[in-house]
Amino acid sequence: MRQARTFYILMYDITHDRTLQKVARNLEQCGYLRLNYSVWFGWFDPNKNPEFRNKLKELLKNPLAKGSRFYVLPIAAKDFEKIRHHDGRKLKDLDYWTGDRATEFF
Repeated sequence: MRQARTFYILMYDITHDRTLQKVARNLEQCGYLRLNYSVWFGWFDPNKNPEFRNKLKELLKNPLAKGSRFYVLPIAAKDFEKIRHHDGRKLKDLDYWTGDRATEFF
């Protein structure tokens, strides 16, 4: 039986392009995977990583990024695995994201 896991969906709406690029780079360096332009997926709770949290706070303090938003959505693995395309198809990389497949081919 599989251990209960929680995944994290990170979403943002960042109003300043340079700040957005720095946040995206930081997410990549922390091991998060980009699902869409402003939606990321990861296995780690960003709120439990003080270095990441402080870096994010510092980046979003930029006055040029005023009005930016950043959200963290914890989601149980059993629920995350139910994600589908709008037409009901399973996402092709879902097994990789959930750890059921160790290799991803491009």
